[in-house]
Amino acid sequence: MEIRELTQKQKDFLKNLFEIEELPEDMELDEFLASRGCKLYECLSCGKLVFHDNYEFWNLTDCCDDNSKLVEGGLLCEVCYSRTPENLKHWIFFRPTYYKEVSFLPPEGKNKPTKGQ
Repeated sequence: MEIRELTQKQKDFLKNLFEIEELPEDMELDEFLASRGCKLYECLSCGKLVFHDNYEFWNLTDCCDDNSKLVEGGLLCEVCYSRTPENLKHWIFFRPTYYKEVSFLPPEGKNKPTKGQ
């Protein structure tokens, strides 16, 4: 896919992200991204275009950042990954690192049962 085939919104997204004024319209998208140190992926499930800049994923189809996951054979975008059994398993067994067991004991001298009660 050449850059000229992108929508204006996608072109503006790339310009803002890479802080450039013009895009090389005749250049292949994957070549342009590779020249910027990025790797282009296509979601295995829905086909959205997502690229990684060695720091985070960017969803070029929806023009936003993305919490995509690399899986065996390629990549799943954030939406498709959220529907996987692997993600569901993660949320069922997720235990935050800040989670602590707490027991609530009454303060000394207060709320103690008296012998007459």
